[in-house]
Amino acid sequence: MNNYSVYGHIEEVALIPGDIEIKARLDTGASRSSLNAQEIELIESDEQTMVSFIFDDRNGNQYPMTLPLVETIGIKQASGRQERYVVEIGLCVGEHYEKNLFTLADRSRMTYPVLVGRNFLKNSVLVSSKHKMTAKPSCEIDA
Repeated sequence: MNNYSVYGHIEEVALIPGDIEIKARLDTGASRSSLNAQEIELIESDEQTMVSFIFDDRNGNQYPMTLPLVETIGIKQASGRQERYVVEIGLCVGEHYEKNLFTLADRSRMTYPVLVGRNFLKNSVLVSSKHKMTAKPSCEIDA
C-alpha cells in the first residue's frame, strides 16, 4: 500500500496524446475506464481496424481522434446489452501515467466526460470519497 497515492473521487486528469486536461470521476465500482465519444465510426483496412470518434469534453471543446481498435465488448445495462469499442489512450492522474483501455460511450448525460475505472486504479491509486481535486496531472512521460 506504500506505493499507492491517494486521490479524490473527482480529479483533473490528462489524456495523452493531445495533452487534454479534463475533470474525471475516479470510480472504484467501474471495472473499465470510459470516454465520452460522439460520431463513432469503424475504419476497416487490411492492416488494422481503426476507430474514429470525437471526444467531447463538455466544456465546448471537441477533439477528433482515430485510434486502433483493441477489442469490442458487451456491456450489460438496465436498458439491455450494448456493444462498445475499446481503445488505448495514455492517462495521467497526479504523477501516475500508464496507457489505459477505455470504452467509447455516449456520456453526454453524465456529469464527467471521463470515467477512470479499476483497470487504471488497481496499479497505483487509492480513491478517497471524502476528497476531490487534490492534484493536477504532472506526469513525466518517456517518448
